[in-house]
Amino acid sequence: MRNVITAQLSGVLARGYATPGVAGPRVRAKQVSTGTSSISSLRAFGSSSITFVVAISQKITDTRGVSRSTGQYAVTVTGSGSSWQVSDIELASAGNS
Repeated sequence: MRNVITAQLSGVLARGYATPGVAGPRVRAKQVSTGTSSISSLRAFGSSSITFVVAISQKITDTRGVSRSTGQYAVTVTGSGSSWQVSDIELASAGNS
């Protein structure tokens, strides 16, 4: 993912995964996650950033079975020319609508 996300966001995601009690149970349960997404709307844009509201559906399979979840997320992309990267992802309800 490092090619499509900023170094700052990469650090945030890595720290979240490294939180004690997160990775171990997922590995033991042989958890596999797949997802799909589609842009629902455009929230904001400027000369060097654009924020989309994205509907994300996730399917998690592990030793206990299958679970599904859906959510709306605000995804901000920053850059210029042909060099754009995701710089922020948050629940759509956490930001401006």
